[in-house]
Amino acid sequence: GVAYRGRPFWSWNGELDEKELKRQIHIIKEMGFGGAFMHSRAGLITEYLGEEWFELTNISADEGDKLGLEIWLYDEDRWPSGSAGGKVTIEPQYRMKSLQITEIVPERFSMSVDYIVVYVAKMDGINVHTYRRIMDGETVEQILENMKKEYASIPGEWKVLAFSIVPEVCSSNYNGTTYIDTMSLAATKRFLELTHEQYVAHCGNRIGTSIRGIFTDEPHRGQGMGDYKEEDGIITCSMAWTDDLFEEFMKRCGYDARDVLPELFYRPNGERFAPIKHDYFDLADNLFLERFAKPIHEWCKANNMILTGHVLHEDSLTNQAAPHGSVMRYYEYMDYPGVDVLQNNNKKYWIVKQLTSAARQLGKTWLLSELYGCTGWETSMRDQKIIGDWQTLLGINIRCHHLSWYTMEGEAKRDFPGSMLHQAPWYPYYDGVEIYFARFGQFMSQGKAMCDVLVLNPIESAWSQSYAGWANWIHTASPEVAELEGTYERLFHILMEHHIDFDYGEEQMMASMYRIDKDETGTALLHIGEATYRVVVVGGMITIRPSTLCILEEFMRAGGQVIFAGEVPSYVNARASEEPEKIASKAICVPFEDNALVSKVHEFSGEYIDVVDVDSNVETE
Repeated sequence: GVAYRGRPFWSWNGELDEKELKRQIHIIKEMGFGGAFMHSRAGLITEYLGEEWFELTNISADEGDKLGLEIWLYDEDRWPSGSAGGKVTIEPQYRMKSLQITEIVPERFSMSVDYIVVYVAKMDGINVHTYRRIMDGETVEQILENMKKEYASIPGEWKVLAFSIVPEVCSSNYNGTTYIDTMSLAATKRFLELTHEQYVAHCGNRIGTSIRGIFTDEPHRGQGMGDYKEEDGIITCSMAWTDDLFEEFMKRCGYDARDVLPELFYRPNGERFAPIKHDYFDLADNLFLERFAKPIHEWCKANNMILTGHVLHEDSLTNQAAPHGSVMRYYEYMDYPGVDVLQNNNKKYWIVKQLTSAARQLGKTWLLSELYGCTGWETSMRDQKIIGDWQTLLGINIRCHHLSWYTMEGEAKRDFPGSMLHQAPWYPYYDGVEIYFARFGQFMSQGKAMCDVLVLNPIESAWSQSYAGWANWIHTASPEVAELEGTYERLFHILMEHHIDFDYGEEQMMASMYRIDKDETGTALLHIGEATYRVVVVGGMITIRPSTLCILEEFMRAGGQVIFAGEVPSYVNARASEEPEKIASKAICVPFEDNALVSKVHEFSGEYIDVVDVDSNVETE
């Protein structure tokens, strides 16, 4: 009677035959799993998307259908999703590219046709004090001579900042090509043509029936200035790029990014924030959503396929800002939105909280976690229960096990173990774990959560203070952003450890989904999509959107409660502003401290259930 149970990745490593394939499917059923994703992994011998591949796919779908197992597709050869194992990016126009800056002293610089824009600037480390763009007909020497006279008193060194478009380096991970340009609609359409449409052609009416849906894995939009490198006095660093980015920037942001590009990669006069930092990251994220996430979701809907999966990295604000932007925005374009929680001791609980927040607001019931990846062979069923328990507590009701292997031949045995199949000695008893979680999952899919506190998510405060080298790929390298991350984590723990459930509010989503009214008692309510809140908490934000300020002001005019914890934001869209302080003066302001914040939240939020242990007289809210 259970609708959903755990779903493992089922990976094809080595050569398969029909008899052994069916045996594996029966083992999956016996272990208590409700279905399987068919996933190409390292060591694959069967040609990816070849005729035999589709024959085995259809055998799996038919056998799973007989057993009552859900069979799902995985949309890539390994990961991340988008290149079709290099079949898309064999064509260079579809390859990922970056906008790369080269910082060099004028004496060593020589002009090249590869440079799309060049500046002369006076620098002090990551600070740019003044800069001037070289226009057609001008030379570095001419500009430098004039600037030296005009800015002689400004400290620092003279540098040339040259920008070029650099394609991603080819890699064996993409079978000799590169990852896809996920901000290019043409590239995404080619991916759909070579992957999704091929399944339709070869699997027929199984699509949307015995083949229930498709999993997309770790797509991203490319560099976020996390590849800082200095060699022989020359500095390079990259930011995500697509061919019409400057045109879209002008159209949506109202100014030419080429006029202020140094302020994207450096701090103008030492200022941590600059509008182009905010606007460039925001635009890149939205192009990624509009041109990759949305078309794939629309294809799935048109073909009666459920789309699930997760984007690349969610563990921190920097983790998500550096490769794609705001993780919460992507969940609109998944039917079963998901996360990836790797390793045994990952206690980044907000990964799941961001997911459940967006899902409540978007009205999505089923939430997936790809879990147990990289936990090692020593991970026991007890360990798996501990990992699963906290994710279930926070809202996960579909468990996607990473992973189950067809074979341990060659590299497979080192492929982010362990394996949730017959290679594990406890596999005959594993159905007990899955039945336990399946009951919770079915129960949690019903009813409505009691959650009336909204916390503004400060993701834009992270990317708005980026600079060349602010991150080491996805890991924070900026002391200021590290401080922001610490505040973010602390606010999560203050509320959750006092048993106050809350949702995160993503500012762009809020602007498009909000409405304000009152309940039958006259209490003001803020609706974000299908979720409803009585209290809004602003804490740890440094920059805020004008649309968010308007929502807060309208909510307070209706009698709603807004609590500013600690310092009030001092920027609007990364521009210095007094407007947040004006709004805060009409709101409730408390120190960023446990008791003060918790007492105010309790004062204005809904009723809480008290659970009392009568023997120990311990009360828990």
